[in-house]
Amino acid sequence: MIICSCNVISDTAIRDIVTTADITFGSPAQVYDCLGCAVQCGLCSRSVKRILDERQGDTAAASIWPVQVEPAPCEQMSFA
Repeated sequence: MIICSCNVISDTAIRDIVTTADITFGSPAQVYDCLGCAVQCGLCSRSVKRILDERQGDTAAASIWPVQVEPAPCEQMSFA
C-alpha cells in the first residue's frame, strides 16, 4: 500500500528500511532521508510514525511529527 503519495513510497519499503537499517530512527524525516527523499506535504508522517512505533514495540497512539529534515546516518544503506 502506498503510504506517501508525494514520493510514492509503500509501507513495505518503509518497513524494510526500518527493520534492516542498523540505526534507530527517531522520526519519519530520518526514514525518508535513508530512502533518499524528503517529507513533502507531511500527511504520511502519522503512518510512518505508526510503523516506527510498531518496530519499537510501542503501542501508543501515533502522534503528528513536525515536518522537518533531520540527518540520519545511513552510510550502510546502498541504493542501486
